[in-house]
Amino acid sequence: MQRLWKVRHAARGRAATATAAALVVALSLVASPALADESFVRNLAQRALERGIAQEARGDIAQALTSYDEAVRTDVTLGAAALRLGALRERMGDREEAELLYSHAVSSPDSSADAYYARALLRSVTQRRAEAMADLAESVAQSPRPERLRVLGGWYVEGRLWSAALSVWRALLADATLRGDEAHLREAEVTVAALSWLASDTDAVLAGKSSPDWARRSLSRAARPARRAPQGVRKLTP
Repeated sequence: MQRLWKVRHAARGRAATATAAALVVALSLVASPALADESFVRNLAQRALERGIAQEARGDIAQALTSYDEAVRTDVTLGAAALRLGALRERMGDREEAELLYSHAVSSPDSSADAYYARALLRSVTQRRAEAMADLAESVAQSPRPERLRVLGGWYVEGRLWSAALSVWRALLADATLRGDEAHLREAEVTVAALSWLASDTDAVLAGKSSPDWARRSLSRAARPARRAPQGVRKLTP
């Protein structure tokens, strides 16, 4: 009897294992086509995008438009295609369509920062500076490239947003210092010095120079532009 029970128990175990294995195979058969289809669609869209880039490079704008449009229609998640198509539409003067395409491209991680930047410049041209500034700030938050920071800092200065401009130029100063870029370092130092004076009453950091809190006073002192000694002058104290 005990032997018979062991035989039945082993048979049940083998059956359960076989059932589980069959289930795994069935699930893989269901999932694999979906993944394969998704990859196939993305590859088709990517090929159309690359074709459009080559066509645009050689000046075949009509064909490039067709290829970019094909890429966008094939895979709506390919933000780079929407961004390229939007840029071409903008060059042709169709700003409304370009903005729609940029707005589509901001939802894709691969193109979000660039799409926000493109839409910011477009909205600036159409005199929608508040929206443009919000877009540019988002682009900088995602990808703080120096050239974009300079544009944002310039817009803040034009809007007399001294404290915001100062924070941007402090970031540019830190970047130039890190890279050892002397030309941009001097520019950033002069700009930070000027903006520090303009923002002295509104900047939360600089306003701390008269604070009873030693931490805020220290931050304020550290934020003031450093006075660099003239070249050739030897310091007598460390």
